[in-house]
Amino acid sequence: MSQPSGFSQQGLCISIAVASVFSASVGAAQLEEVVVTAQKRSQSLQDVALSVSAIAGENIDRLDLDNVTSLATMVPNLNAMDNAAGNPSFRIRGVGLNDFSAAFDSPVGIHLDETFLFKPVLASLGFFDVARVEALKGPQGMVFGRNTTGGAVNFYSHTPTEELEAAVKVSYGRYQRLESEAFISGALSDQLNGRLAVQIKDYADDEGPWFNLYDQKRLGQLEQQQLRGILEWSDEQTKLLFTAEYGSKEGDLTPYDNLFQSLPGAHPFAVNVAGELDPSRVIREPKSRSVFNADHSQSTDSELWGVRLRIDHELEIGNVTSLTSYKDFERENTEDSDNTPIRSVNIDWNSKLSSFSQELRLSGEADKLTYLIGAYYEDDTTEIVELVDSRDFLGSYFGDDYQVDTRSWAIFTNNEYALSDQLSLVFGLRYTEERVEISGEGYLAAADAQIQSFSRVSQGDRQFVATADGKRSDEDLNWKLGLNYYPSEDVLLYSSLSTGFRSGGFEMSFGGLALGNTLLTFAPEDVLAADLGIKTTLLDGAMNVNAALFYTQVDDYQDNLSQANEVVPRRRNVGTLETQGLEVDLQWQLSNSLMVQWGLGYTDAEVTESNGVVDGIPLQGTTPVNTPEWSTSLLINHQFSLTDDLLIDTLVSAQWQDERYLEPENSADHLVEAYHTIDASIALMPEDASWSVSLWGKNLSDEDYLLYINDVPAFLLFLPIRAEPRTFGISAEYNF
Repeated sequence: MSQPSGFSQQGLCISIAVASVFSASVGAAQLEEVVVTAQKRSQSLQDVALSVSAIAGENIDRLDLDNVTSLATMVPNLNAMDNAAGNPSFRIRGVGLNDFSAAFDSPVGIHLDETFLFKPVLASLGFFDVARVEALKGPQGMVFGRNTTGGAVNFYSHTPTEELEAAVKVSYGRYQRLESEAFISGALSDQLNGRLAVQIKDYADDEGPWFNLYDQKRLGQLEQQQLRGILEWSDEQTKLLFTAEYGSKEGDLTPYDNLFQSLPGAHPFAVNVAGELDPSRVIREPKSRSVFNADHSQSTDSELWGVRLRIDHELEIGNVTSLTSYKDFERENTEDSDNTPIRSVNIDWNSKLSSFSQELRLSGEADKLTYLIGAYYEDDTTEIVELVDSRDFLGSYFGDDYQVDTRSWAIFTNNEYALSDQLSLVFGLRYTEERVEISGEGYLAAADAQIQSFSRVSQGDRQFVATADGKRSDEDLNWKLGLNYYPSEDVLLYSSLSTGFRSGGFEMSFGGLALGNTLLTFAPEDVLAADLGIKTTLLDGAMNVNAALFYTQVDDYQDNLSQANEVVPRRRNVGTLETQGLEVDLQWQLSNSLMVQWGLGYTDAEVTESNGVVDGIPLQGTTPVNTPEWSTSLLINHQFSLTDDLLIDTLVSAQWQDERYLEPENSADHLVEAYHTIDASIALMPEDASWSVSLWGKNLSDEDYLLYINDVPAFLLFLPIRAEPRTFGISAEYNF
């Protein structure tokens, strides 16, 4: 494995040197303090002995960072994937999820207001009314209820205010996309405050960026609504925060790039069941990347609702926190996997998910000790129905109908003990037990089978049924040790060594049992992670430079792989994954009106020991999916006066990603070349920012790059998804 190059280490030195050169010229300008709760207590970002990136709500709004893909562009060594199956996920430092099924957990946890989203698909509606986002890197099991071995991305909603506040924002963009958000917040009584927020997206039908040759229609329609109500009650010792939320999403998914588009005539399935060439199945050469040819829709129909109750109560020994949550999610997706007029792999994906979780924490300070003790319980159910229409290829349907039940509980503690005024010891422990149970069946069904609601084939029409039942229980004890050193008030040096654990499970998909495959079980992952970091405040508070070196080893690494004798890629233990690298965050308030933010990420990741091969190719030495070696981002915000009362506010965001692979086999056609994107906005507003009108653009350079690939050799399928072309629009906001 190669070591991080000298360039990355020199980059930090250059940044500090440049800061010293300009220290004399920077006067009263200072960065605003960023307060985070990465360790379940309010701290300045510069005092948190972790590699944490935080993005404030105003930048989230201005850059439209309301989904996982856009957010990842602003955080070093954070990558995201949101494929056509609508299953978003994050990857941090090479550790993450690469799966199209809604049944799997991610090693990078996604939290909303400290509540764990037990499956990444729950983030498919995106986020709104966000106060801030925190991205934490490395294992986080000592302070979080559900174990997260790769890291955590935490979204925090705005909470109710005592003063009456209200605002509305409307945006209109290319492809007739209309988006609006609004909220109202204020006191309902002496002890009760409330907040109501709503988001609506309405993308016009038949006006999207993709064109279907099959029905001569454009794709890109969307109708989405999200609503959240929060009540906050408090007295001198207790605070209660009750949240109820609802969301629905109905519209088109991003289609796959047109399969066999380089062939001059027809593709291999262009004959009907009788073996005769069917002229209607001949595929014409598409004219651009946005043209495809599919007989089955690419759509989603999702609905989510949930409630959360947080109770904080002050005791003499510390603060007791209770977090109770229930979520219910249902989704019906359709997909034309071969992206042709042939019914070979037309899929209906359907999921029903429900989860209950309870977390209890006690935190406080006792002399030189800052402590956190917690317990966590989660009970969730995932019901999956997958139906594949292959009547023009196999002359039948095939599919799966199964349920996964998971129960997880844990106790954890994280503590910091002051050895002196400048040196402290961090120590933590976590015990986790998870039980997983699967029950279901795979089957074939004749071409005339009866299809019921939720894409279920009637029981009487199922043929060659293969049942699968399994139970497993995994447990582990993990630990963390660290040292924090403050050589001065403006410098923090920290180091840590920790272990992590990700439970095992079962893999069952796409009628694999009926087609001759067995139910797969995969073992837990074990993680060892080391961090060495520095946080500095320079130029009298005008600049923050934070950097971290890291090393991570994942034994029994779980990934989604294709095998020659299997229908689709399936989850299994690959071997040992090792990642090491560097990340740098720099924020510089050059003046009261000019701010620069720069991020740099370097990740050297590879599978160092492999348990097997894929199509005869050993996996040892391969790079994990969606892990560029280098990545960088730059944000510049400049504000200047247009008149005595009006301001112009400009924001430019540029990102560059090194080449990366989008499948674990690392074949040549899985490689995505390096690319860059540029987003920008220019806003007109008064001095008090009571209203604003802005023009904005995304992917202004119109980069054409791949976001996702699913390589399915058993069906001769190679399924890529490309990024959207350049978009632009206008937004208006008014604060009452």
